[in-house]
Order: sequence, then structure tokens, then C-alpha cells
Amino acid sequence: MADEIPTGERYVELSPPAPRTTAGTVEVWEFFWYGDPHSYAIEPAVRRWAARQTGVTFVRVPAPFGGPWDAHAQMHFALEALAHADTATMRAVHEAVQQEGKRLAGPEEQADFVARLGVDRARYLAVLNSFGVKGQLAAAKAQVRRAGVQGVPTFLVNGKYRTDLKTSGSPADLLRVVEQLVVMARTR
Repeated sequence: MADEIPTGERYVELSPPAPRTTAGTVEVWEFFWYGDPHSYAIEPAVRRWAARQTGVTFVRVPAPFGGPWDAHAQMHFALEALAHADTATMRAVHEAVQQEGKRLAGPEEQADFVARLGVDRARYLAVLNSFGVKGQLAAAKAQVRRAGVQGVPTFLVNGKYRTDLKTSGSPADLLRVVEQLVVMARTR
């Protein structure tokens, strides 16, 4: 078993824990933003880490802190609803914002962009403002508040342990801390 890390040094223990959405596995949520260079930089490592996990439910949650954060979260949820939130599409959105300087903050700009990725433009616009997508956006805002997320990337393990770049120490340490928290979640 990995050495336990003292509470408060590399993670925060939530009391009460945030609600979980799955049972029978360790649940790991990554809060991210397409406009954040740190989320973009660690995305390939996070993807590789998640692919190696067994008995872990991994959920990516776009953090809606208002303005373009909300627009990007809504876009992410719409792409999920249209079954286009795969790795290639997420990477394309990240690169458009991080490398090409696109804001992707308005519905029309988003629709034009995702149409180039093979998503039906009219269908995208219809789903973007659907009850389901708006509900997911509201749920993400509530989860961010309950978990005390203040920036990205932030990870929440089993609704109980939260870590981020500042708390973990560095981008290199972040996934190591998440891994230790997964081990702790399995034993507690």
C-alpha cells in the first residue's frame, strides 16, 4: 500500500463528502477548463492514467465559474449529449483554445467549430440549449460548490478527497497524489 499522505499537506478531506454518482468503484472526478493552460498541459498524462485504471470510474467535469467557463462547460455537455465528447474532439477543442487562440465562447462560433469536426451544426445548436444540457451545467455548478473547487485542474476522489496543483505541489506530483488518494479510498 502507498504511504498515506497527511491531510492538508497534499489534499483536503471534505466533510461532509460530496455526493457520488456511482457505487462499487472508486470515483475520480477531474474538474478542468478548456481555457486553462494547466488543464491542457496535463490532459495527455491524465488520459493515459485513466486508461490504466481498473475499478475506477473516471469523470471529466468542465468547471463552470461563469462567462467563458460556462460556455465551454455547456459546449462540453452538448458534445457529450451528441456522443462527440471523445478524446479526439476534446483535444481539438483544447488545441483550438490553447494553440489557435479561439474563444469558443458563443453558440455560433462553437457551432461553426464543431461542424468542422463532423458534428451537425443545427443539431448542436438545438442540443446546446436543451433542458438536459442546462441541467448538467447546473449540476456541475453545484458539484463545484459542494467540493470547494476554486481552480483547475482539481481532482475529487470518492467525493471525499480533493487535490489540485497548488495543494499537490506541482503538475508532476498531481497524478501521484491522485493515485495515492485512490489507494486510500479503497482502504477506508
